[in-house]
Parts: sequence; C-alpha cells; structure tokens
Amino acid sequence: MARRGLKYIGIGIACLGFGFGSVTVTAQPTQTSMTFSNVNPDANKDAVPDAMIVDAAEYPWSAVGRLNTGGRGYCTGILVDEYHVLTDAHCLFYATEGRWWQPGELHFVAGYQRDTNVTNSKVKSYEVAPGYRAHGGVSLASIMNNWALVKLDKPLGRQAGWLGLKNLNRKLVRRLQNGQGALIQAGYRRNAQHAITVGFDCGPDGFFSAQNRIGNRCQLKPGRADLPFLVYMDGKFNVVANRVLTSIAQHPPRSGSLSKASFRAKMNRGESQAPKAGAASPVPMTTISSLLESLGYSGERASRNKAVESKAAIRSFESNMGLPVTGEPSVSLLGEIIDASH
Repeated sequence: MARRGLKYIGIGIACLGFGFGSVTVTAQPTQTSMTFSNVNPDANKDAVPDAMIVDAAEYPWSAVGRLNTGGRGYCTGILVDEYHVLTDAHCLFYATEGRWWQPGELHFVAGYQRDTNVTNSKVKSYEVAPGYRAHGGVSLASIMNNWALVKLDKPLGRQAGWLGLKNLNRKLVRRLQNGQGALIQAGYRRNAQHAITVGFDCGPDGFFSAQNRIGNRCQLKPGRADLPFLVYMDGKFNVVANRVLTSIAQHPPRSGSLSKASFRAKMNRGESQAPKAGAASPVPMTTISSLLESLGYSGERASRNKAVESKAAIRSFESNMGLPVTGEPSVSLLGEIIDASH
C-alpha cells in the first residue's frame, strides 16, 4: 500500500477496549448497457478522502453509536455483543457534580445519524476498568485505563450487529504493513456530532512488543482524537483492543488493563456479527459506492438503474484487483476497497 508522509503524533485511543473492576454501577428498579473506464487503482488513491461521513444504518457502522449522558454530553460507543457496548470511562463521570452517572441517566443509540437511528436502549449497568481514576487528572495511567463496558437493557446487537475485539500483535501489524488489512477510525467526532465519520488516513508504523501496543500514522484532525480504531482483516471489521501510541510518546509505554492476560481473556466476546433483523442493512452499499466513485469506478454514461451501475462498478474493481468477479456488495468487499485505496 502507498504510504503518506504523515507526522508522528503521540495519541491514546478513546474507546477501544474494556476491563472489569474498580467501579460497578447498577440500575435501580425504577440491465442497462454501459462501459467503464479501465481504471488503474494505484493512480487514483489520492482521490479517496482522508475521512468521510458514512451511512450509519449500514453495517459495520450500525454497530457504532452514541452513549448519551444525562442530556449533557455523549461519547462514541461500539457494540461488542448483543448486550454490551465499549466506551470511555471518562464519559461516565459527571465532572461538574463530581460523581458517576447513574445507569438510568444513560442512553445508547446505535446507528445514530441526525434525526434517525437503527435502535436504542436504556442502560442497565456498567463496569469501569481498574486503574482509572476520575479525579486523577491527566496522566498516562488514566489514559491507559480509560475503558468501560456498558450493559444494555435490550439486545441491540441483534438489530445493529456488533464488532469483535482484535488484539494487534507484531504479526498482525506486519500483515497490515504488508497490505493485508486496513486500520481506520470510526465514530462521532467533536465537530460532526450527529453523523459517523470514518477516517481512512491511518496505518501501523510499529509495535511495542513488551507493551502490546502499536504505532500509527493517523492524522489528528479537529475532533478526531477521541475516535476509536477499527481493523479490517480476513474479511471482517473488529475493534482494536489495545492501545495505539506512536514512538514519540512523552512517557515510556506502560502496561494497561487491556494488555494483562486476565483482561484479554475477558475481552473475547465473540466474532463480529452483521445484523440479522431490524432497520440496519447488513451490507454497506452506500460506502462502497462512494469509495468506488472516488477511485474512478464510474460509468462513462449515466445509468437510470443505480443497482446495475453499482454492480458494474464492483465487477470492474474486482477484475482490476484480481478478485473473484461477483458484482455483489459485501462487508469484505468494503474492506478490500479500503485496503486498496491507501
């Protein structure tokens, strides 16, 4: 994959994994003919945006949502099974009053986009990673343990789907560097709070083997520092479950709760699963179409049949990339497009 000359920036992910322990809060009872240009994907990579708004009603984006806190704020959350959502520990602390939000004050909205959503649920309880200190100020320890696992009243994963957790070790980072996958960001950025933004300008640049963390080249554009990271590999999208820091972090890497064996064992909540029922589409057709168009896979003559046009674009991409030619959209096809575009 072509690499962009991005400046190293030291960051910590805001919502990528979870731990159990120090704080637990429980709810109180209460056929058109057309021709296509002969596209060389390598010549069109610069046409792909660094980031774009996606359709939140399509998987895998439907598994991403907003955890709203008492009508006063929100954090990005990601469904990791039918009932559970990963989010930031700091999101659950109401700093103005110096207390933790009660579950009854929290509400998770999956696939939220402006005035629509895929599904939503009240919160039953949550657990905060051990080592996180709400009053500890800004410190590496707080960043390392800024995780929480939220349990919902309803199994939203059935309607919205969910993402599995992937620990990026040296082998997986090497595969990403060799073009066998893609690292991206996805969530609600601060300057676009009502739509899911996906950042494609990420990539691994190294691995801290002793500390179970990777380096990345993701640009910290306004509002994107808190977006969680996803990894596409082997036909699926997963949530990155270990810290992503670059090699110029001001402090030496330290192990956090997610890199401990006991917590890695608890993090396995199952493989990623597309929705089987409900309002969410199991196929990200809108994102696929947008990216293919950015890469130059568009008809020389406009077609009134968008489905036919989309299938032709997909077949053209698959043929150019040496993939089996099906003309059918899929989650794995989206991953291949993202991988080919950077």
